[in-house]
Amino acid sequence: MNLVWHRGDLRLRDHPALHSALAHGPVVGLVVLDPNNLATSPRRRAWFLENVRALRTAYRARGGALWVVPGLPWEKVPEAAEQLRAQAVFALQSYTPYGRYRDRRVQEALPVPLNLLPAPHLVPPDLPRAYKAYTPFSRHFQGIDPPLPAPETLPAGPEEGAIPEEDAGVPLPEAGEEAATRRLLAFLTGKLALYETERNRLDGEGGSRLSPYFAVGALSPRSAAWEAGRRGEGARKWIAELIWRDFSYHLLYHFPELVERPLSERFARLPWTDDEALFEAWRQGQTGVPLVDAAMRELWATGFMSNRARMAVAQFAVKYLLLPWQKAEAAFRDLLLDGDRAVNVQGWQWAGGLGVDAAPYFRVFNLVEQGRRHDPSGAWLNRWAPEYGSYEPRDPVVDLAAARGRYLTLARSLPAR
Repeated sequence: MNLVWHRGDLRLRDHPALHSALAHGPVVGLVVLDPNNLATSPRRRAWFLENVRALRTAYRARGGALWVVPGLPWEKVPEAAEQLRAQAVFALQSYTPYGRYRDRRVQEALPVPLNLLPAPHLVPPDLPRAYKAYTPFSRHFQGIDPPLPAPETLPAGPEEGAIPEEDAGVPLPEAGEEAATRRLLAFLTGKLALYETERNRLDGEGGSRLSPYFAVGALSPRSAAWEAGRRGEGARKWIAELIWRDFSYHLLYHFPELVERPLSERFARLPWTDDEALFEAWRQGQTGVPLVDAAMRELWATGFMSNRARMAVAQFAVKYLLLPWQKAEAAFRDLLLDGDRAVNVQGWQWAGGLGVDAAPYFRVFNLVEQGRRHDPSGAWLNRWAPEYGSYEPRDPVVDLAAARGRYLTLARSLPAR
């Protein structure tokens, strides 16, 4: 018997660890409900648990079994291995600071081997050389290998553990890899050809809305890119965005301090303003800036925000309000269903001009023009902040022109190092 330990990979398709374990004998799946990962918002916890439930259903449908146990992985994985008399544990490699720490501790505690298989990224995050810019990182993309199929059957085994219920407080998408695959195919057939021109829509209807599935690993980037590549038109740009996602993991792998400090140290010297009233106005969507307020209210209500809106609200927090970006990023991540730490931290540092990639610090969105350009009909604004009627600010918490000027003056005055 072998254990397949699922973490952020709640699927059976394109799972190298599962395939390797099956090649060595019968398997039982395992999910550890790790309090270090579940100490988050109810919506993110509920989304994870619903996808664990879907994974158990997928195991059962093939005759197999999934154990679900609460506790610390370095205690629970060895316990499960001992109870099942497992010969080995198989898992996909993790590239985050906590994931690497967790796996070291589990490896030390296990009486049997822990076999870590490369996760199916498009570009491996653990390249020997560390890149701070996307373009040289992306040149390591060597094409797309076909994804591994899900096994048609799985060996019978004992099942252990209940999956807790959690009230998300927001409507959740349908969970699981089958739902993810249906959504992927609907996007590829209906929207991929227009992705390059429609992807910046503030309502998010030009994108795939697959990020919650990527965040819990119900869909692998390789599977998604493979399916996109088979359809030709529009695929190049979307696949580049999936590589950009891998770049997030690459940055956090090589620069774990990214979660606390700007990648460019000079921006740590900005005089951040820990103003609780300003922070709450931003967080609750009560800033008097229509684009920001509509975006934050949509996020509260749904757990979703389009990429263009994410850039705008992050810029407003960092460059207009000078809020401590770490505090704003963490609050923002907890509201997202797709609140992946590597992706979110990289996105905030990029939008905030804090040193990630080639995003210049002096690029400051005009939030009125951004709204008009990417929601020209005003339909998205009227849905989430109807009291405004247009993208003109109304009694904003800061004077936008003055705040922009203040930020640029401060940023330009920082020493180069």
